[in-house]
Amino acid sequence: MNHLARYNLIDEAWIPVRGQDGQSRTVGLAELFRHAHIIRDLDEPSPANRVALYRLLLAILHRASSARFGSWARQERRRWRREGLPTDAVLDYLEHWRERFWLVHPEHPFMQVAALAHHPDTKDKKKSVLHLALLGNDGFLFDHRKTATLPWPDALRDMLGLFSFTPGGLIKILKTSDNAGPLANSAAFLALGANLGETLLLNLGSAKSNQNDLPAWEKVPPAIKDLAAPATLATGPNDRYTRQSRGVLLDVDDDGRVSELWFAPGLALQDDPHAPDPMVAQRMSKDGKTILRIRFDGGRALWRDLPSLTATAKEQAPAVLRYAAEITDDSEMLHVLAAGFTNNSNKHAKFEHVRMELVRLPHALLAVEAAAAQLQEDVARAEALYDKLHDVLAVRVVALAQPNPEHKETRKKARARVAQSPLPDVYFTHLEQRLPALMAAYAANDWGAAHRLWQNAMTEAAHAFWHELGILLSDTPRAWKAMAQTEPAFHTILRNHQENRDAA
Repeated sequence: MNHLARYNLIDEAWIPVRGQDGQSRTVGLAELFRHAHIIRDLDEPSPANRVALYRLLLAILHRASSARFGSWARQERRRWRREGLPTDAVLDYLEHWRERFWLVHPEHPFMQVAALAHHPDTKDKKKSVLHLALLGNDGFLFDHRKTATLPWPDALRDMLGLFSFTPGGLIKILKTSDNAGPLANSAAFLALGANLGETLLLNLGSAKSNQNDLPAWEKVPPAIKDLAAPATLATGPNDRYTRQSRGVLLDVDDDGRVSELWFAPGLALQDDPHAPDPMVAQRMSKDGKTILRIRFDGGRALWRDLPSLTATAKEQAPAVLRYAAEITDDSEMLHVLAAGFTNNSNKHAKFEHVRMELVRLPHALLAVEAAAAQLQEDVARAEALYDKLHDVLAVRVVALAQPNPEHKETRKKARARVAQSPLPDVYFTHLEQRLPALMAAYAANDWGAAHRLWQNAMTEAAHAFWHELGILLSDTPRAWKAMAQTEPAFHTILRNHQENRDAA
């Protein structure tokens, strides 16, 4: 041990967890893996930090398993799920790499860049520790800090979250800008198990030995020239999960608190849409020319993108959910965590939304393409029905309720009023209320019942939409007339939907 080293992450308590008894505490890496079977889950409230901690733990488990077993397949993961994590392998691995898990170290502080404290371009340019926090414009619900000084565990978890979710943009040190983190502007997905050990196994996947895919602590510590180098592709999940997408060095005082840090570009990650992050879901754009990441988009409900998570999405679905489907049974319902940030479309360094949601998905939708294809078709029909109600009917009704309804400016104002109305929320909320019953039908492998339930839900949502549209209009004779004139069109849209349902 170097006499200047402090705070070894294997032993020090720095990871917040919640036990099966509901009690919260902090643990070190050794205790976490030793007791993973009685730890319910991580107890980190920040979406970014929580996902980053899962990724760190997965990289440790992956490398420890590689060191002990070389490679492993589905049968080994099923056995570990029954018997528990290969704890001895993980503890041996951590002990082997103990010297690389010091938070403060003169040569290789954990996932930091020691050279920043001495290089002429960086040594005198310290930043506030709040530079690590992904707070957006005004801060978020998950963050209540009021001080610019943090205990080192908080600063470390913020640093890991930043590495995963930092947006691309200006840096102005060593180079003018830097690439985004691997999960920037994305929703990250993970399968959650009954305990933390099971959660890690569900998302681990099978593997062959790959000596090129190393986590940050097994590599030579980054030099300044590495931070200024062009972006590189990830060599595998371990590299991706621990990529130091920003160069950081925490200045930890004698009391174990951090108020300042050195900050610079990191080891830039080159994006490859054909080899996506294992926690990211993708879909094709409407024109079929661009691969887009699933993200949290304003008030849009996440379930509307469920087809992108299922078996029909294949390689565009999150790989971790395929891994989970491999070792779960037909009758199981998977709990899927979705967490992430949405960046401003014009200013990528600004955040517009941060969300963390839990979705329940039956095994059939992740493993059986026929079931997933039916869900995909039903969700598409729900979207198509909404488009007709919203883009055609509602705009027409609102325009008719105004003087000179055929005028171009009247139609423009009508579209704006409809766009700002609660009509989308009314329609999709009615559908969302039926999701638990829909998922239960898929879990029971009763796909016919699932289809009928969803079609009936669409009819109910359409009627709720029509009722809300009447409320949206002012209570005037002109509004009554507009509703009366367009009611036949509403019933025609609904009848066509029902005929298509019956034909299906």
